[in-house]
Amino acid sequence: MTRKSVKFRHATKWLLSPIMLKIRSGPLEGRKWKASSGIRFIKGTYEPKNVEAIQKTLRADDVAYDVGAHVGYFSVLMGDIVGSNGKVIAFEPRGLNLGYLKRHVTVNHCENIEIVSKALGDHSGHAKLETRTGSGTGYISATGDEDVEITSIDELVESGALPPPTFLKIDVEGGEMAVLRGARKVIEKQRPRMILATHGDEIDAECRSLLSEWHYDMQDIDHESGTVEMIVTPQP
Repeated sequence: MTRKSVKFRHATKWLLSPIMLKIRSGPLEGRKWKASSGIRFIKGTYEPKNVEAIQKTLRADDVAYDVGAHVGYFSVLMGDIVGSNGKVIAFEPRGLNLGYLKRHVTVNHCENIEIVSKALGDHSGHAKLETRTGSGTGYISATGDEDVEITSIDELVESGALPPPTFLKIDVEGGEMAVLRGARKVIEKQRPRMILATHGDEIDAECRSLLSEWHYDMQDIDHESGTVEMIVTPQP
């Protein structure tokens, strides 16, 4: 996608942003959603294999971290599943997506969802986010165009800022290993279930090796598009 086409898409999103529609089908049928976020959300056909995997893996009363929450489709879905006694922490550092996420959580009265406008990795501080690739494909890069705060799951939990997770959904466009390394203590202690997307053969191999070392089983999610995502569960 060229920078010119990205700018055009962003302009279109801005023009359509005030319009809210109801999702037509799927698990979030009837929920209010910004029309400019994408037609697949409105149709209720967004990533059905991941929807199925979340429904299979997430449980009532879980504390779920949505790492890379984008505009909040999976966050709202997870909020429905965990229920009033559970909690969803939605992490989204990108300003554009954050506006959509906040609106979707607010307009749908998702009181069990907390939004954290930070990236996750293996350290705390500041980082650059590359956003010129599309709204759903931003990634941490030394040459990124947007300044963001970054922290680790271990630091958030150890400081008492957030409760420890029992479920992790991680989709961070190449930063998967950093997120996992930054959650080592929590993962070793809490043994959360996960849904993990990996980006690139090398990163995929590194993640699988680390998860095997931590005594996790991995089950690939069958995507026709070839996207590599997996359900990750602790071994007995």
